[in-house]
Amino acid sequence: MARSLNNGSRKRRRASTTINPPPTSDSDDTVGMERPVPTVPTVPSGTKFIVGLDYGTTYTSVSYIKFDAANPPKTIFADQIKSVDRWPDCGAFWRSPEVSSESWYHGNKFYWGYAARQAIEALKNGNLNYRNRIIQHAKLLLNERPEDIQAPRRELGGTMNRLEKNGKYVIKDYLREVLKYTKAHLEKKDKFTEDCEVELTFCVPAGWPARALRTMQEILLEVAQEIKFGILAPLFILNEPEAAAAYMLEAIPGCNKLKAGDVFIVCDAGGGTVDAITYRVCREHPFRLDEVVSPGGRNCGSSYINQAFKAEAIKRLEDTNHASLQGPSFEYIIEYNVMDKFEKIKREFRPEDGLEGDASIVVPGLKEDPTKGFGNSLLHIPRKQIRGFFDWSLDGTGELIREQMSAADKIGLTVSNILLVGGLSTSPFLEDYIRNTFSGLNILKNEEGDMAVAVSHGAVFRALNKEYGPRRQLQSNFGFLQIVEYNRKLRAHRAGFRTRNGINGKEYMYDVIDWVIKKKQKRALSNKAPFVTRNYQTFGIDEEPVIRQRIYVSDDDRVYDGYQMDHGHNRGAEPYGRLVVDLQKVKDEGLFQTIPGPQGDFYQIYYDLIMEVDGRTLTVKLLCPPGGQCRGETQLCIAAAFIPGTE
Repeated sequence: MARSLNNGSRKRRRASTTINPPPTSDSDDTVGMERPVPTVPTVPSGTKFIVGLDYGTTYTSVSYIKFDAANPPKTIFADQIKSVDRWPDCGAFWRSPEVSSESWYHGNKFYWGYAARQAIEALKNGNLNYRNRIIQHAKLLLNERPEDIQAPRRELGGTMNRLEKNGKYVIKDYLREVLKYTKAHLEKKDKFTEDCEVELTFCVPAGWPARALRTMQEILLEVAQEIKFGILAPLFILNEPEAAAAYMLEAIPGCNKLKAGDVFIVCDAGGGTVDAITYRVCREHPFRLDEVVSPGGRNCGSSYINQAFKAEAIKRLEDTNHASLQGPSFEYIIEYNVMDKFEKIKREFRPEDGLEGDASIVVPGLKEDPTKGFGNSLLHIPRKQIRGFFDWSLDGTGELIREQMSAADKIGLTVSNILLVGGLSTSPFLEDYIRNTFSGLNILKNEEGDMAVAVSHGAVFRALNKEYGPRRQLQSNFGFLQIVEYNRKLRAHRAGFRTRNGINGKEYMYDVIDWVIKKKQKRALSNKAPFVTRNYQTFGIDEEPVIRQRIYVSDDDRVYDGYQMDHGHNRGAEPYGRLVVDLQKVKDEGLFQTIPGPQGDFYQIYYDLIMEVDGRTLTVKLLCPPGGQCRGETQLCIAAAFIPGTE
């Protein structure tokens, strides 16, 4: 489908947040997180949807369940969870619950899902090259990994530069269309209305850093609000392997043979990433798992097999007479003639069937040349060479499994089963490789369920019953960007730059971060425990008394208070939100204190800033005067600050 592009308190030191600092960039004024997170109304419509999103590297699926919010089901079965299907332009794939995770920008049109390839196939002018490639594997853009020098996403460089877009924005454009179609599907099939409560659950690769989680969280919050996707409950995040395991262990006959105490690996072999994580069954009804070995992940999914073959195909075909080949351009022939046909070869390839002989791909117009392995309109690929295309993926997967088993052994646990999920898990070659390399592992597979929805279905399973999940523990730090009075006795101040305030003549340190809630701080997780900072701000007599308080986040294991934002101690800190409060009413109440200054009288206003963690929400409040009335508050989603699966 295409669309047009019109695109218990603790007191901390006093700090000033004066609104007349030196000119600075205000680029974070539009941070999506600063908008309040929609909350469920006191009197909801009565209908709730849990929507599970599996945004995969190659394919995306959406699953959901509808129920009475006042009477949620205590037990659900696989057939009660529905899938979004009949995706736009799906053609013969109308029954498929998946849509391809691809998009294409052409002129002022944006094509997504199945429509992207169809639009390219309809090209008449051959205008397809490295600068306007189809956007594939965009999910990999969210998590940079050192080993990805030759990753498939490197191909997107020219296209992304031309579009002047980064990974976040191409993913957002795609997911906007996915959720718009999902909303329309629910309206048509299940009487969805915008006053229904929606709990959006999304799945991520195991081991993704908090920064990548935040980016996905921000994208989905922004899109859900843009399209008015119901009344949003706090987001829920889940690891893809855990979601797949939840679905298969609960719903698939044969997979639920695991008993309490059993230790097993979930290997989620997808299109871009392969993740492995080791669990011990701690509860059977419902299944709940203890993570006993930290997750590991590598970018070695099935797209890397494609990449290896593609490089070989280009090398062999680039010296041919391109004019003899039938297609709009060489780029088009490689991508949509050769690569499409390789998919079937890859899916069925099994070395145990023999490595002699060739597999052949039809390339219309290719001249016969036995010395190059060309037949008449045929590209011959030796089966021995195809075996080599799998090396990167199999070696990476094997190393992940080996690391998990070794780590489990070091803590006295024996892994006896491995649960294979993800698109690559259907490869007979992968199954043979694991069976031959790890002879002691029993392979659990989904023989009856639909693997395409294992993750999105599992997301719904877990979101409906969050009990017995991971222990709540913050993985991020949260603080306020402040302006504090200069104190030469403080090391942090001696290391920074100070500026004289023109209103009261005092020296201040601008852009200082005061880390209010620190990572792994247990007290932050108690029921709405308030973290209070006492502040003051100076205003000229004729200035509007508006406070614009910025909130920052950092994932560092240790943060230091009092240092300016550009100091090395704050490397990696990011803007997360903003609280804007107009204190004109306080002024009208006569609560401002007038103070004489070198440039005339001014106001010095004292107030408290409060942070409270409630579930997966961070509430920020301003009280003026200190300890008095709340003059404004905002709520920020912090689901990404917890281990995925945390209630």
